[in-house]
Amino acid sequence: MHTDLLALSASARLRRKIDLALPAYGAPLAHLLERPDLRELFPRCLVVSYHTSRSMVPLMEAALGHALELAPGDPVAADLVAYLARHIPEERHHPEHGGAVVDDLTALGLDPDEVRALPGTPQIDTLVAAELAWFRNDHPVAILGFLELEAHVADRRTVELLIERTGYPRAAFGQLLLHSRLDPVHATELHRVLDALPLEKWHERLIGLSALRAITLITSAFVDAIVDGGVAASMTAAATS
Repeated sequence: MHTDLLALSASARLRRKIDLALPAYGAPLAHLLERPDLRELFPRCLVVSYHTSRSMVPLMEAALGHALELAPGDPVAADLVAYLARHIPEERHHPEHGGAVVDDLTALGLDPDEVRALPGTPQIDTLVAAELAWFRNDHPVAILGFLELEAHVADRRTVELLIERTGYPRAAFGQLLLHSRLDPVHATELHRVLDALPLEKWHERLIGLSALRAITLITSAFVDAIVDGGVAASMTAAATS
C-alpha cells in the first residue's frame, strides 16, 4: 500500500487523502436540493459563500507574502510565488473581496451594506486563522490545500437545478455560474503545480491537513446555515419572504 502511494503523483496522493471526506463535503448541497424550503435556505448558504469568498484573495496574498520571504533559499516557496502571482489576479472577480457574492445576494433582495455588516461565520474565521498560523509557523504551501476546494465546486448542471428549484433570478447565481466554469480549469492548473513542486513529505502532510481542515469547517458552516442560520437567517428571511 505504501509503495502504491509513492507511485502516485502529489496531486493524486492529496486526492486519495481527502477522498473519505468528500462525501460529507457534498452532502449539504445534495440535502439542500431536496428540501421543500430550498428557497428560504439558499440565501443563508450564499452568506457562507460570501464569507468564504471574501477570505480567499487575502489568504493567497498572505501566503504570497510569506513565500516571498522564504523564496531566496526555498525552491518550494519560489515556485509557490510564481503560481500565486498568476492565480491571485484570476480570483479577483470584483474590486471588493467577496463583492461578486454581495451582488448575488443583492439580486435576492438583500441590502448589500447589511450583508457586509453581518458577523463572520465562526467556522470560516477559524479556517482563516489556521491557514495564517500554518503560513507563519510551518510553510505557506499550506494554501494549496485550501485551494484544492476549487476541484470540488458545484457543476453547471447542479447550479441550473438550484436556479430552477429556487425560482430565483439568474442574476443571483453569477458567482456560482462563474466558478462552475472556471474552477475546473483552475483545479487542473493547481494539480499541475502540485506535481511539479519539489515537495518533501512534510510539505504534503501540511497540504493534506489544510485541505481536510477546509473541507471540515466549510461543511460545518453550511450545515449550520441550513439547520439554524443564526443572524443571517433572520436577515435573509425578511428580505426574501
